[in-house]
Amino acid sequence: MADRSFTSELEISELRHQLAQREAQLQIINSVQLGLAEHLDVQSIFDLVGDKIRDIFHAQVVMISTYDQPTETIEHRYAIERGERIYAPGHHPIRGFRKWVVETRRPVLVSTNVAELAAQLGQPTLPGTITPKTWLGVPLIVGDQVTGILSLQDVDRENAFDEPVVRLLQTLSASMGVALENARLWEQENLYHQAVEREFEIGREIQAGFLPDAIPQPDGWEIAASLKSAREVAGDFYDVFNLPETSVGLVMADVCDKGLGAALFMTLFRSLLRAASNIDLYARARSQAVSSSATRLRNAIVLTNNYIAETHGQTGMFATVFFGILDLQTGTLSYINCGHQPPLIVTGEGVKQALALTGPALGAVLDAKYIVGEVELAPGDLLFAYTDGLTETENSAGEMFSTAKLIALLTRKQSLPGLLERILRQVEAHAGGAKQFDDITMLALRRAQSSR
Repeated sequence: MADRSFTSELEISELRHQLAQREAQLQIINSVQLGLAEHLDVQSIFDLVGDKIRDIFHAQVVMISTYDQPTETIEHRYAIERGERIYAPGHHPIRGFRKWVVETRRPVLVSTNVAELAAQLGQPTLPGTITPKTWLGVPLIVGDQVTGILSLQDVDRENAFDEPVVRLLQTLSASMGVALENARLWEQENLYHQAVEREFEIGREIQAGFLPDAIPQPDGWEIAASLKSAREVAGDFYDVFNLPETSVGLVMADVCDKGLGAALFMTLFRSLLRAASNIDLYARARSQAVSSSATRLRNAIVLTNNYIAETHGQTGMFATVFFGILDLQTGTLSYINCGHQPPLIVTGEGVKQALALTGPALGAVLDAKYIVGEVELAPGDLLFAYTDGLTETENSAGEMFSTAKLIALLTRKQSLPGLLERILRQVEAHAGGAKQFDDITMLALRRAQSSR
């Protein structure tokens, strides 16, 4: 009975020891996995796991090497011997024990006669390092591919590592393989996003070149404009440019849809409108008469509309456009409103007139009919054109920025750049930090009280 009791106590003691060892191993694994979860940089993962392995196993040498199958080379991403970093940059032919690990896809533990076996297999020794007396390596596997080798070495003792160490190192290797693959995918996606961002940056730079470098400021008139894009590139645009016979072209437009496609069509609409409205500059060389404002407007609008509808009709792209030509001497504004938010003529007392639609959106209907409207801007009158992103800005309660709020701001006397900045601040305050979903573009023109 005493022998049985003694045996039972030994078994229980051994079981407790195994459980304690297993619990310690689980704590190690959890510690490493928690650290890996915080890192998405590949080299940081190598450093984290290498340092953890040094602490856990008190190994004199820890090396983590990546393996490139097409070239059959390895690169040492982490190498420490007795606390000192070993530098072996570049790719090296895979030989010896590491080649054995890759070919078998299994752990390799060499506990005795390491130097002799290493010589037989052509195992290289890094400059400045000592040939170990125990060598252990396990494969890093991602999917069905060996992507690297994780190795421990003891330079003083044979039989330095046992099977529990091998199993634990395999577990850590598996966790590291998953983390490295996640990091690789993250880096790949990050590089893709950087490339996309660079493309959008180029797009922004190109698009900015299609907006006026400087807005004309004719005697007796004040003009200002602003554009706040909701995305990397805008579908809205404005334009202000000089035309013959002391006149100025004014354009406010909103291309349907958002993003890069809308931005590309924005450049097309803008170029067509400006070129078509200036076409008589080239006609002068042939002694042709300069067009009237109404003819110039209609020709530019019809040409642009039919070109888009006929050439790009399958895309379904169109733009709402307000295009006006202002006679600076008389204050007469000839305009065509192609489905756009009606611009407002405002005095200190309120809205004097809204310039209603005179035709459909550009590019929507081939051979559409457009009527030229005409209005005279008196001294002190303010013309304000904008895109619907301004008044459709919502707050957290789903309430839009009201037209009444906008008009109250327009009736105040201040410089036009200051007015546009004030309106934008009020719209942002109304949104209360909510994401901007549409471009906000404004164009303002005021005739001085005593115009020359």
